[in-house]
Amino acid sequence: MELTVYHFLLMAVFIGIVIWVFGKKRKSRFEKDARIPFEDGKS
Repeated sequence: MELTVYHFLLMAVFIGIVIWVFGKKRKSRFEKDARIPFEDGKS
């Protein structure tokens, strides 16, 4: 199987998205967003 530049580009994009999602900077925002369904209309 021949690996091309396209394959490496896709792998790099995937790894970048994973690092972005699991980055420590976004943890508090994602935890806050995860509580939204349990709030009873409070802002």
